[in-house]
Amino acid sequence: MQRIKDALSTFHALCFGLILLALITVLFRLIPTYAYYFVWQSTFVSFMIAILLSIYFNKSKLFVLLLFPLFFTLCLAFPTSLFTKLSVPAFWHIAPLITALGYLLVYSLQERGLFSSFGILRTTLGLIILSIGYAGLKYFSPIIQKALDTPILHVSLQGLSKASDFILIITVIALGFIFLISMLFEAQSQKAPFWMLLAQMIPLLFLQESNDVILFSLVASIIAISALVHDAYRMAYADTLTGIPSRRALEERFLRLGSHYIIAMVDIDFFKKFNDKFGHDIGDDVLKLVAKELSHVKNGGRAYRYGGEEFTILFSGKKKEDCVIALEELREQIFRRGFVIRDKNRPEKAPKEMQQSNAVKKERLSVSIGMAMSAKGKTPQEVIKLADDALYKAKESGRNCLICL
Repeated sequence: MQRIKDALSTFHALCFGLILLALITVLFRLIPTYAYYFVWQSTFVSFMIAILLSIYFNKSKLFVLLLFPLFFTLCLAFPTSLFTKLSVPAFWHIAPLITALGYLLVYSLQERGLFSSFGILRTTLGLIILSIGYAGLKYFSPIIQKALDTPILHVSLQGLSKASDFILIITVIALGFIFLISMLFEAQSQKAPFWMLLAQMIPLLFLQESNDVILFSLVASIIAISALVHDAYRMAYADTLTGIPSRRALEERFLRLGSHYIIAMVDIDFFKKFNDKFGHDIGDDVLKLVAKELSHVKNGGRAYRYGGEEFTILFSGKKKEDCVIALEELREQIFRRGFVIRDKNRPEKAPKEMQQSNAVKKERLSVSIGMAMSAKGKTPQEVIKLADDALYKAKESGRNCLICL
């Protein structure tokens, strides 16, 4: 049940849900025609918010990619202002083609911030592609339409969508490329372009109704906003080294605590020796390993990086006995696992004949834990102080043990 809950709370699930909701809304015509005036206004407002956030957080990739749906939305909103007459066939041919090509080319450039040479290059490339799109819309002709509609496969793909084979293939390539590359990143701002492009291509390829384009453009802008806000939250409340919640997140959690909770302070034994003997890179790896183990604590505990080599585990509304069992199991797991240090000079490929080698060394790794329970009249900070005192006693008792106050 917890795995299902975690899956449903992911960014991908949110994006899929928004697109599915928009698709259901369109198919069942849940929004009256007169209400689309408010959808149009909301779309422009949402785009402005998304673009301003991308500028504020220095995200050149999202900034440029947002210009594509904004441009084509403006084309639909002001057809007589931007063009003498906007050709309907021109829009349904040029809009999906330029959007797919633009996303493919712009996303392929490495993210280096908006206010940098890479950001200027990306923005310039995006504006050039949009200029080509504008020219295509303005000077669209039957010759261009015939060229784009020419089947390039033995079996035409037009039965799958209202777009031509060429446009559909470019779209699939762009979606596939962006999806595969986005899997290499943890930041949601790197994953959002796939869902933004998918949201835009659904009405451009399959529905081809102006109101539908506007509704899905609204979804694309909301996805961008969600990604930027999620990344900002992660930067503020997640520890950059270990990936688990930071001390700030713990302090924010204290504001929502009930009256019954248990706090455990965890400290890596002899951590300074790891740094002195093997260097800070190995020390960082130790911190990551311990944080990963702590994040799997049972009985509903939540691990936080408190500072240095010290971590906090918070149990809310749990019994003392169950928490002790979970913490003891965690301590034993870390001790049994140890920490493997590989020789920097080891060969890249294993020799054909396996022999005893000193390329791998296993160091002992253990943690000391101090635990304290909430009490009437005591603040979470005071309970942490008690847990710290228990941790100090655990270290005095020989380390690699749990003391509860």
